[in-house]
Amino acid sequence: SRIKQLQKLGVEGIIFEGKTKVGRLGLVGLGTVGVVVKSVTKDGIFALKIRRRDANRESMDNEVRLTKMANSVGVGPRLLSHTRDFIIMQHIPGEGIDEWLSELRGRGSAGRTRELVHRLLNQCRKLDLINLDHGQLSNLRKHVVISDDSPYIIDFESASTNRAVRNVTTAAQYLFIGGKVSARLKRVFGIRDGREILEALRRYKADMNDANYAKVLISMKIRSSKL
Repeated sequence: SRIKQLQKLGVEGIIFEGKTKVGRLGLVGLGTVGVVVKSVTKDGIFALKIRRRDANRESMDNEVRLTKMANSVGVGPRLLSHTRDFIIMQHIPGEGIDEWLSELRGRGSAGRTRELVHRLLNQCRKLDLINLDHGQLSNLRKHVVISDDSPYIIDFESASTNRAVRNVTTAAQYLFIGGKVSARLKRVFGIRDGREILEALRRYKADMNDANYAKVLISMKIRSSKL
């Protein structure tokens, strides 16, 4: 059944490469629902998500629906095709945000960092506006890939439209309050502590309007209060 699904999707081969290892096999990613590998098709190399046989769901249909929602506002890897047990999507080569930040050095690095964080939070804002909560942005290390200085939010298997959206607030707290990179980011951005950020996030959580989102960016010194 699965071989037939792969044939239907045009998958000609699988490449076992990636930092995640299962035995001697390299994977792009491994989650509770699926395993992600590189796949070969006549059109090139794509990411292939394979539903685990022990997954707590019978198909990939809900993840497909939620990924398409994210794609509709320009967020996430582009979904190309799917079957009951597989999703083919854009393969994004890159590194995790913690790794990207730790390796960043030299002239212009502060500006690049500020631009990256701004773009990432704007993507979170887009998800908030369509009422799609990612659900796992408390650990950006595993759910954001940086490719050519561009952030990509990945893996919508735990996303939902049935709970309060917390994408901006959760991502911001990882970046500036409790994540591995928070001390570095506050130093780069010239932020003494996170109290102003937390207050701005509280206001935004209570009312997710444009003005309160702007105040979040101002509290992080991403946007000037004069604008």
